[in-house]
Amino acid sequence: MFIDDNFIGNPKWTKELLKEIKPLKLKWNAAVTSNIVDMPELLDEMKAAGCQSLFIGFESINSRSIDSVNKVQNNVHRYEKLIDEIHKREIMINASFVFGLDEDDIYVFKNTLDWIVKNKIETITSHILTPYPGTKLYSLLEKDNRIIDFNLSNYNTANVVYKPKNITPEELYKGYIWIYKEVYTFKYIIKRLPKAKKQWIPFLAFNLFYRKFGKLTELLCKTLTFKLIGRLGTFISYAIR
Repeated sequence: MFIDDNFIGNPKWTKELLKEIKPLKLKWNAAVTSNIVDMPELLDEMKAAGCQSLFIGFESINSRSIDSVNKVQNNVHRYEKLIDEIHKREIMINASFVFGLDEDDIYVFKNTLDWIVKNKIETITSHILTPYPGTKLYSLLEKDNRIIDFNLSNYNTANVVYKPKNITPEELYKGYIWIYKEVYTFKYIIKRLPKAKKQWIPFLAFNLFYRKFGKLTELLCKTLTFKLIGRLGTFISYAIR
């Protein structure tokens, strides 16, 4: 995993790196922005250099929500083209979403789930909007008396620390938990199965052993050691071609 907020922030540098790592025959993943949809040649080079999965901050499928946070690189109307370009290169997607934006209502969770399943998104990472102290968002919410929790240990994107605009804090939290549980039910895991059969094993491994049965996997790692499980995972990963 390349720990970089945007692996394609400097495309010229990215291409130079890909050229160097291609002979190593690594299997890797990275985080990119959605404007990679405009870089098909770079996507080709990433695939050739061993890219297996891309983490992308879609944030929301509601265009009004995207507009409200000025995320100019995200264009909801081009999301499906982006997904198609990545999937046809047999690269998986880890889609990140933020819930609780001012344009979100109670239907955002069901609408997002339907969209995830329809587009066969391999895995998701969800967050509750979190106004970190010192940011413009925090100042705006504080001015409107919408901050309801001042315990900084809860500012971890998994708790509701403010009053949402169109739903209650309880509805936001329950929806956040609900979509995680639904995405990783056996029903929706099967419906999201990648078209490329060679991706089935890593897809199922992530969805089952990391997400659905994560606590069991953690116990196994603690019992057998993370190092041993890591070596086993590496062996299996590189045995799949």
